[in-house]
Amino acid sequence: MARCVLRTQELTLRYGRFTAVDKVSLALEEGRRYGVLGPNGAGKTSLLNLLTGTVAPSGGQIWLDGTEVTRRDARARRHAGLGRSFQRTSVFPELSVHDNLLLGVMSDQGPRLFDPWTTRSRDTAQAERAAAVAAQIGLADKLPAPAAALSYGELRQLEIGLALATRPRVLLLDEPTAGMSEEETQAIVAMLDRQLPDDLTLLIIEHDLMVIEELTDHVFVLDAGALFEQGSPQEIRASERVQRIYFKASHHA
Repeated sequence: MARCVLRTQELTLRYGRFTAVDKVSLALEEGRRYGVLGPNGAGKTSLLNLLTGTVAPSGGQIWLDGTEVTRRDARARRHAGLGRSFQRTSVFPELSVHDNLLLGVMSDQGPRLFDPWTTRSRDTAQAERAAAVAAQIGLADKLPAPAAALSYGELRQLEIGLALATRPRVLLLDEPTAGMSEEETQAIVAMLDRQLPDDLTLLIIEHDLMVIEELTDHVFVLDAGALFEQGSPQEIRASERVQRIYFKASHHA
């Protein structure tokens, strides 16, 4: 039986009378690929914010590898194995691709205290790790280029690379192909399909069902903050209930 690496129990987020996430219970197994679908305002990004600790829940619990992390902050959860990309790129445009990735590697390993007698081998290992991540995301030939010189699709690749640089056990991606051309979307999908480690658990928010079908084997559908339905991508596409609230019936079926 596969090991559960991330679990929630009745996870809830309220803003006054408005409920953004409504008693959502999930169980993510090691190495599996999960998708999250739902109309605008369904609570998808709010759910990721709760999972990563950028907002505190109004109720419910979160466990990572069997340890409750409900009240731990985002930094503690990142060090515990949660990696995330955002809807909008959050790279440092003035820094090179290499230096952006190096910051990601260093955030996982912690800062090196200054010591003139300490070997530089750790710095070399960090630089090699940054270069390896660049190759993993298809940006090996862009290492010296400033992030500001990258195309939009390449910026999204770099954003994913920053999350991978922390060596996460669970990777959360928030609409990684939003705003991309079809060619850029296929490049991201191919990169994720080929390059993610087999033991890495993926949870991806997407509006594009084709991306979900190509990358995931289980889909959660949210509506009005609640878990509306779940199943394989094929089951979700065929669901009349999901079509009514998300695919607008035959238009997307």
